[in-house]
Amino acid sequence: MRTSIGKLRSAWALAALAAGLLIGWWHPTGNYAVTASLEGRLLDLRHMARGPIAPPADFAIVAIDDKTLSRLQRFPVPRDAIAAAIDRLTDAGAKVIAVDLLLLERETPSIGNSLSPGDNALAAALTRHGKVILAAAAAPDVAAISDSWSDLVRRNSFSVVQATPGLPQFTMRPVGALLPIDGLAQAALLGHVNVPRDADGAIRRVPLAMPVDQSDYLPAMPLVAVQLLRDIARSELQLMLGASVSLGGNEILTSTDSTIALNHYGGQGTFPTYALVDVIDGAVPAEKLARKAVFIGSTALGFGDMFMSPFSPQLPGVEALTTAAANIAAGQYLRRDGSTFAIDVIVAGLLGLLAFVAANQRSLGVAGSATGALWLAAALGTYLAFAEAYLWLDATTFALVLLSIGLATFIGRIVQQRRISGQLQHERDNLARYHSPLLSDWLAAQRRPSFNERAQSAAVMFVDVASFTRRSEQMGPAATVAFLRDLHGRIERAALAHRGVIEQFMGDGAMIIFGLPETAPDDAARALAAAQQLMTDLGDWNLDLKSHGAEAVRLRVGLHYGPVVAALLGGERQGQITVAGDTVNVASRLQEMGKEHGAAIVASAEFVASVQAAGRSDLLSGLQRLTGQRVRGRDEAIDLWIWR
Repeated sequence: MRTSIGKLRSAWALAALAAGLLIGWWHPTGNYAVTASLEGRLLDLRHMARGPIAPPADFAIVAIDDKTLSRLQRFPVPRDAIAAAIDRLTDAGAKVIAVDLLLLERETPSIGNSLSPGDNALAAALTRHGKVILAAAAAPDVAAISDSWSDLVRRNSFSVVQATPGLPQFTMRPVGALLPIDGLAQAALLGHVNVPRDADGAIRRVPLAMPVDQSDYLPAMPLVAVQLLRDIARSELQLMLGASVSLGGNEILTSTDSTIALNHYGGQGTFPTYALVDVIDGAVPAEKLARKAVFIGSTALGFGDMFMSPFSPQLPGVEALTTAAANIAAGQYLRRDGSTFAIDVIVAGLLGLLAFVAANQRSLGVAGSATGALWLAAALGTYLAFAEAYLWLDATTFALVLLSIGLATFIGRIVQQRRISGQLQHERDNLARYHSPLLSDWLAAQRRPSFNERAQSAAVMFVDVASFTRRSEQMGPAATVAFLRDLHGRIERAALAHRGVIEQFMGDGAMIIFGLPETAPDDAARALAAAQQLMTDLGDWNLDLKSHGAEAVRLRVGLHYGPVVAALLGGERQGQITVAGDTVNVASRLQEMGKEHGAAIVASAEFVASVQAAGRSDLLSGLQRLTGQRVRGRDEAIDLWIWR
């Protein structure tokens, strides 16, 4: 069954829907670095479109900044300085302290296995506060945890770990770990500080669990900080691998690698930040630190612990960890989990269907506008899901669906248009064989062609072969057909050369109209020129016939100019554009009178007057005037012009 351009085809619509669902299920950003990087940049654009927002007030940062390093004149920072800062924070009422520093070795000077004075001071400060978290980190090149450390790891790991049915576990293979020295680790809690960079160097995710052996998973420092800040028992910190983390009954949904996506509040300095030396000096009012979770870490450029974020090309790692903790505490982390994957697939399918519908509108202008509106709606919906519901939907997948299906639909339309255009041209060429090309071209160019009994003037020519009945009897049927085909071709060439419309071929003759599809002042002049061309061509034809021993052909032409009515005549399914009126009858009678006067061309006085009015009196050379001639069917006598 044929369908027209722009008509919705249910099979194609279903195919577009299926293609969208398939692309959504394929989820290219999860399989290829290029698309993953593109999606990361699109997420950054969503952050920038929303702009910075105020973070929760429960968090602050104590920075080992350039001011601190300039004052202490030591790197790394002395342990007793860290201890002094923790003591100040304890006195100020800081509820939780998270130290984003890897304390992997004893500070010098130390003797044997004993701690240095600085280490002892730090251990005492940790014990005094009681809710301090020290940093651990993954180290794939380090051997697995030894038995001597297993109790420490187990004490700091998730209390309950459950596997998610059907989830590949290769993303959570155990790795070695870098842990604080024993004297410090026993006086604090541990949390890992692994913050992976994306391919473009940006930080967008934080893993909430780090596998350190076959059954123990160390929670992230931000997660432990929120647990302590909210006074949640360690037994209520539970991990569902690759699906979620339960924190005091609150479920934190994660991706399959147990990460959450960061919802950045702003660039560096978004959280209240105080220099370490100012805290040591007591220069920071206690009320700015009381009841807060305080993260201690480096912000100095020399440390190299910097990441790219949507709002800053250099975001300190401690600020990224603080952001993660604030996201968890306020429930503002970005959802990038199984539920958002399902949303991505469903939306991709709908966008595939809508992309087809938009691109398949009958008008290309409307199709382009609808496609642009669909892109805008998809972008706006993706942004609102991010800004209002904290959903990280896959904008790259949506763009790929819109681009591929929309482009495929437009290409399909072009191919179909060319096919139909070719078919229509073929049909038009076929029809042109049975209709005048002048009428065919004119009708094709009109939006609403109509001849609705149009009154006008026209020149009408009748052509006939003298003594055709006798000639056809002598030639036989086959030769007669060949003769007529040759005759009609010569009549057609003469008519078309002067823009005449052959209304019909009538056996050995034809009726030709000059004045269709539109009238012109020189209609009669062109009719006479066509008749003269036909007579010239007849002379050449007769020479060829005589050379083959055939009888010469004699034509009789009748020409008249006057009022006619142009109309479409015929039935409901088949019609014919023609002219009617006395002018047609007179032209036919004049052609018959050629036999009476022995003339090849017989024209009326009205016809000759129209030729003269067109300024083509030169065409009248050779015509003789006959006055007072009687025409069958008319009472009054008329003047004629004949050419023998």
